[in-house]
Amino acid sequence: MTTWYAVYTQPHKERLAAQELRNQDFDVYLPQYQKLRRHAGRAEVVATALFPRYLFAGIDMDGQRWRSVNGTRGVIGLVMMGDRPIPVPEAVIAGIRARETAEGYIQLNPPGFRRGQTLRIVDGPMADAEALFEEAVDGDRAILLVSLLGRLVRTRMPLRQVEAA
Repeated sequence: MTTWYAVYTQPHKERLAAQELRNQDFDVYLPQYQKLRRHAGRAEVVATALFPRYLFAGIDMDGQRWRSVNGTRGVIGLVMMGDRPIPVPEAVIAGIRARETAEGYIQLNPPGFRRGQTLRIVDGPMADAEALFEEAVDGDRAILLVSLLGRLVRTRMPLRQVEAA
């Protein structure tokens, strides 16, 4: 029977470790969310591990060579208690999966707004303007449609700067 275990990875090697474990026929679950990353004056949304340096491996302790996980590229080792890996309850995995969007990303702190809802900007240079909610990104930012010069313009804004109109 397959049970889930936490795997500790090398820094920024979660995807490599996941692929290498899949190549060894282990079930792998790497929960990710969409994060807004700024670099060199540009902003982009990237997939990021929900638990940095960790992923989950489904292992049949009786039918698979579980110790091979510790020697896998990108892996430091299974999370252990003594000489045995610590199982992760199925309910924990199911709870994480329940927060996945249709694209397979974990929804962080759902804002409670729905697509097309009218919001009022309460802070910043556009304070008191109205906008339409499009989607939440990175858990604390939203993509909004703001009316400027007779056109709807997409903009990203921290959720703390908006409220329901």
